[in-house]
Amino acid sequence: MNKICAALFAAATFGLVACTDTDAKYIIPEVEAPVLVSTTPEANAAKVKRGEITIEVKYDKNVFFATKDLEKISFTGGTLISADVYGSSNVLTLNVEVPGRETLCTLSIPEGVVLGPNKVPAPAVSLQFTTVALDKTPVMATSAKAMKLYDYLLANYETKSLSGMMAKESWNTDMSERVYQWTGKYPAINTFDYGHLAWSVAGANWINYGDITPVKEWADKNGIVSCMWHWNVPKEAPADYITLWSGEQDMPADWSQSVQLNNDAAKAIFAIAKVGDVVRVAVKDVEEGAQAAFKHGSTWAGITPEYEYFDITGDFTMPITEDILTVLKENGLIVGGHHYVATGIYLEGEGITGVPDLGTGYAFYKDETNFDASNALIEGTWENKFFVQDLASVAGYLKLLKEAGIPVLWRPLHEAAGKWFWWGKDAASFKAIWIAMFDYFKAQGLDNLIWVWTAETGDEDWYPGDQYVDIIGSDIYSKDVETCASRYVAISATYGNKMITLSECGSVGKISEQWAAGARWSWFMPWYDGEEEDGTPIVHADEAWWKDVMGQSYVITREEVPSME
Repeated sequence: MNKICAALFAAATFGLVACTDTDAKYIIPEVEAPVLVSTTPEANAAKVKRGEITIEVKYDKNVFFATKDLEKISFTGGTLISADVYGSSNVLTLNVEVPGRETLCTLSIPEGVVLGPNKVPAPAVSLQFTTVALDKTPVMATSAKAMKLYDYLLANYETKSLSGMMAKESWNTDMSERVYQWTGKYPAINTFDYGHLAWSVAGANWINYGDITPVKEWADKNGIVSCMWHWNVPKEAPADYITLWSGEQDMPADWSQSVQLNNDAAKAIFAIAKVGDVVRVAVKDVEEGAQAAFKHGSTWAGITPEYEYFDITGDFTMPITEDILTVLKENGLIVGGHHYVATGIYLEGEGITGVPDLGTGYAFYKDETNFDASNALIEGTWENKFFVQDLASVAGYLKLLKEAGIPVLWRPLHEAAGKWFWWGKDAASFKAIWIAMFDYFKAQGLDNLIWVWTAETGDEDWYPGDQYVDIIGSDIYSKDVETCASRYVAISATYGNKMITLSECGSVGKISEQWAAGARWSWFMPWYDGEEEDGTPIVHADEAWWKDVMGQSYVITREEVPSME
């Protein structure tokens, strides 16, 4: 009996213990509600890109969201597409579509729509932000006409598109005239090119950027002027001398022949000479008793008495003194003599740098020149010397347009990320060159320039920055309508605060079809036609293409462009 009682007592005791353990096992601890940590975009953010936007709402602990509750979330200013918490995460990700610029958007997530651990309701979240606006002020231009042109482009952006045409090689309106012959209308924009800068500076008789007549005539008819620069640089480091003359000139016994260096080109070189420099004459076939002479460029007398005539046995030189320098600059030099053949005359001295051959010595393609873009801003390098020299020359020519009251759409250093031009070595050197040019031109008072940077795709690292660029261009060749439109959408999404233009094109789909597909270029500009080496024609935009585009109501021609006065 006692054993039975003991067993019952033990069982009862065990049961009581078991019941107590069960109660303790299922006690649910209290958990605090999720706390909002941050949002992307931040509250009250401005300049949020338009289009498809991803919003992230981050809490201090993992959260849960039922997709069926999407309708409980409110979003104004656009369309709420989706909301989800991916995996085990403390971030609610929402996707919205906001097509407009300067749109105030508001996101409201009521309390309890998002849950924390143990289904604890998260507090309500409210977020406001504004999509990006187009930049209303140009980065450098302050002249009245340039500001008016910029405002005109803004006013028409995405509702109108300006027609444009590239000059035939550099400094004319020939291709725009052909468009007029085909359609009875002129393009609104004509683009000129400073690609032959070295030839113009050297005084070539076929190109002179100092004569702005074709540009001014275009602008006087309310045509918009665009300028670019296929920047030709020396193919290799120049010699430490300047060639005054080269060839072969026999100097016979009767002193009847000479080399005359008294023209404007020679005087331009003598103008940079200094005391202590040397004129050197290279010779061959020197006979016994040969003599030479350095003569005054006007009087034919010895440039100084000791140089009236003198014996030679090989190359000979003349150090430049104060008196000789004066004669050289004002009158030039004549080299004569007898019984030798002159093969070259050179100016040599400290700091003297030769000028490359204008026929073969320049290039802008990277694989045709040793010009290193990363050296362009390093003082003491030959690249820097030409960089600074060329900037000064182009600035001088652009000042002529400024003084004539002509605003300019300025598009230098194009297609850099393509890496086929010398300025496309890498993003770092490119941006440094762009900014150096910008700063120099600003210091020169070129307040008539509207700066256009040419994008490729996926080249954001090459972008100089919003403070150095007004408009984003894209150069497109041999692409269909869909490709052109998608390029526009992509660039517009990346640079939403800038106007986007089809800065060059050739053999692309009709502008009317691109427009219908959503490509609202500020302007478009076909490249000029040409021909292959074998004579095969290259046609970038034919008569049918132009007739189609000029027939569209949203395409602006020169006849419709107002005065910028």
